[in-house]
Amino acid sequence: MAIKRKKIEFYKVQLTTMEGEPSEIAFEDVINAAELRDVTLPIKGKDLELKILSNTDEYVVGMLETSRNTNVPPKKHRTTRTFGSIGLNAEEGLAYGNVFLYDKRRGILMYEANKFGCYLDHFVNFIYLGFRESQSELFRQFRIKFQVILTRDEYNRIINFGFHKSIEVEIAHPEMITADFEHQNNALFNTIESGREIGSTKVFAKFEVEAKPNRRQGLSSISVREILDDAARLLQGRNRENIQKVVVSGYDAGARKLKSIDLVADRYLKTISLDEPRENVNLLETQRTQQIIILFENCQADFDRMFS
Repeated sequence: MAIKRKKIEFYKVQLTTMEGEPSEIAFEDVINAAELRDVTLPIKGKDLELKILSNTDEYVVGMLETSRNTNVPPKKHRTTRTFGSIGLNAEEGLAYGNVFLYDKRRGILMYEANKFGCYLDHFVNFIYLGFRESQSELFRQFRIKFQVILTRDEYNRIINFGFHKSIEVEIAHPEMITADFEHQNNALFNTIESGREIGSTKVFAKFEVEAKPNRRQGLSSISVREILDDAARLLQGRNRENIQKVVVSGYDAGARKLKSIDLVADRYLKTISLDEPRENVNLLETQRTQQIIILFENCQADFDRMFS
């Protein structure tokens, strides 16, 4: 057995209508719906299945099960240094798990980061695909948005700055990211695309107004929100490690001191510990459930401070 630490990311969940208005649907109703039960759906070359492990008045605990049966890596003999097939038959694949807990009252999603399993944006695609043929018109007309939770819950404060002075971004490997921006034409995409076109391996960009509050307008609040939404979306996917800095600077209404908040460095993150055997025979559902519930209880004081 070996103790392995698993990173848990935190997001504020928002459901909206197609027109951007608050939806009547609750996220707990979405993930518990019949359309997502006992189905396996193909997402980005992997098969995904959603399991609900616990459902109380306070929270829902679930597991995204990911299986892969193509491009399976070989096994290697340590002494002879030779490779061989793992020996999977046509109906078998390698399995990975992502446990999550959804806090119903606060609308907070705690999600296990596992690069071999299901990225959060793939989870969203799984939900949309599951409801695509739904007979319920209500469930066919919603969109899911995840906001990154910062250590002091300052995401909304960023959006509501009375004066946005600058946004600074640092992004590695732009050539790997452009594929996640299909059919996009906005400030962040154009910056990344410019870096890709000239063969740059890292992009630095700063959008800034050389002024102070009350002398002229700051950066467009709508554009700031779009850049933050795009950055948050990238942080939910396979290229999240390449988003190295997203710093917004501005002034609260009536304040004189410039405030800077980093969407990457200031993220609220925790870990759980799993006692893993050398070869797993299951996805450690019981351990994962227990550990994420314990973490949820331990985070209550932080949640009360950040969201009171």
